[in-house]
Amino acid sequence: MIPLAGHPHVSLLPEGCVYLTDVQTLIVADIHLGKSATFRARGLPVPEGDTARDFERLRKLLRRCQASRLVIAGDLFHAPAGITPELESALAGFLAAVDIPVTLVIGNHDVKIRCLPAPMHPVSQLDLGESIRVIHDPKDMRGDRLHIAGHLHPVIKIPDGRRTSLRLPCFLLRHQTLVLPAFGSFTGGAIIKPKPGDRIFVALRENVVELPESFIPAG
Repeated sequence: MIPLAGHPHVSLLPEGCVYLTDVQTLIVADIHLGKSATFRARGLPVPEGDTARDFERLRKLLRRCQASRLVIAGDLFHAPAGITPELESALAGFLAAVDIPVTLVIGNHDVKIRCLPAPMHPVSQLDLGESIRVIHDPKDMRGDRLHIAGHLHPVIKIPDGRRTSLRLPCFLLRHQTLVLPAFGSFTGGAIIKPKPGDRIFVALRENVVELPESFIPAG
């Protein structure tokens, strides 16, 4: 974990999550459950496996952090076509296994789901104390508190040669909004164009590091 400067209780995890140490809360974004099933429903033979993998990653994180609450910053689901009986069963099993409160901040993909699971406690935004608000879309940021968001699936492109580059999922801190990388294993990313004052954090093996300005390409 790396504490976020100015917010000593906010720790960035190499798995692309945030852990709030003072309230023992793990925050993830953009899991996009059922994305592979959605592609299969449209005729593309994408293999299954991402749902079980993502649930197992979440279980391990919650155990390691000893979290007492899980918050999903939007887009738990991908599309109605991906909500299969197998997915519903896997989700029910996950919720029973972790046995802690789980809150879903509704994302733009979640609004397409006719009936969100009641145990997820779906909300439009979530305040955690007086200093942190969890939203999905960074555009919904209001006020001076720290906002934790998803939606953008940020990836930073770092040139490492004349014709080659690294593409790394990243945390983007812009003004008072911290945008998390997508957590879902079958979820893509979008290359961001940094602006002056942006801070970028990436996972290098088991550590989270802040990129020096010299490594951040001009937007």
